[in-house]
Amino acid sequence: MLIEHPDEAAGLEIASGLRFAGYAVAVCPGPRGHGQCPLTGPAGCAPAHDADLVVCSLGYEREEAREVLRELRTRYPDTPLLVEAPPDIDADLRELLDGCHQLPTPASAEQVVAAVQSLSGHAAAEGPAGA
Repeated sequence: MLIEHPDEAAGLEIASGLRFAGYAVAVCPGPRGHGQCPLTGPAGCAPAHDADLVVCSLGYEREEAREVLRELRTRYPDTPLLVEAPPDIDADLRELLDGCHQLPTPASAEQVVAAVQSLSGHAAAEGPAGA
């Protein structure tokens, strides 16, 4: 799982909650991190490539954050996205978020963990049942 969050402390808090719940988690600051986001470059992003779910909390008032979301949707169309977004979004963002799972902003670490558990609960319920 990949957590995209520009606030390092908040991203680590979410990751800690998810790790405690048993998930393997990578954390990335997104385009506010160190230079250009590798996801928007030709090589792509290894943590995003390996993720079975991406939690995006980048703040979509900035075009750079929207570009990261576009790249995630284009490069990894089968990877579920849980996106933290405000209720009052413009038409372009509404279209970009179509098909994504959404959380209202600001979401607490506990809300993110509960949403991830809800999304992944279906797969977890199917897996161990046959064992």
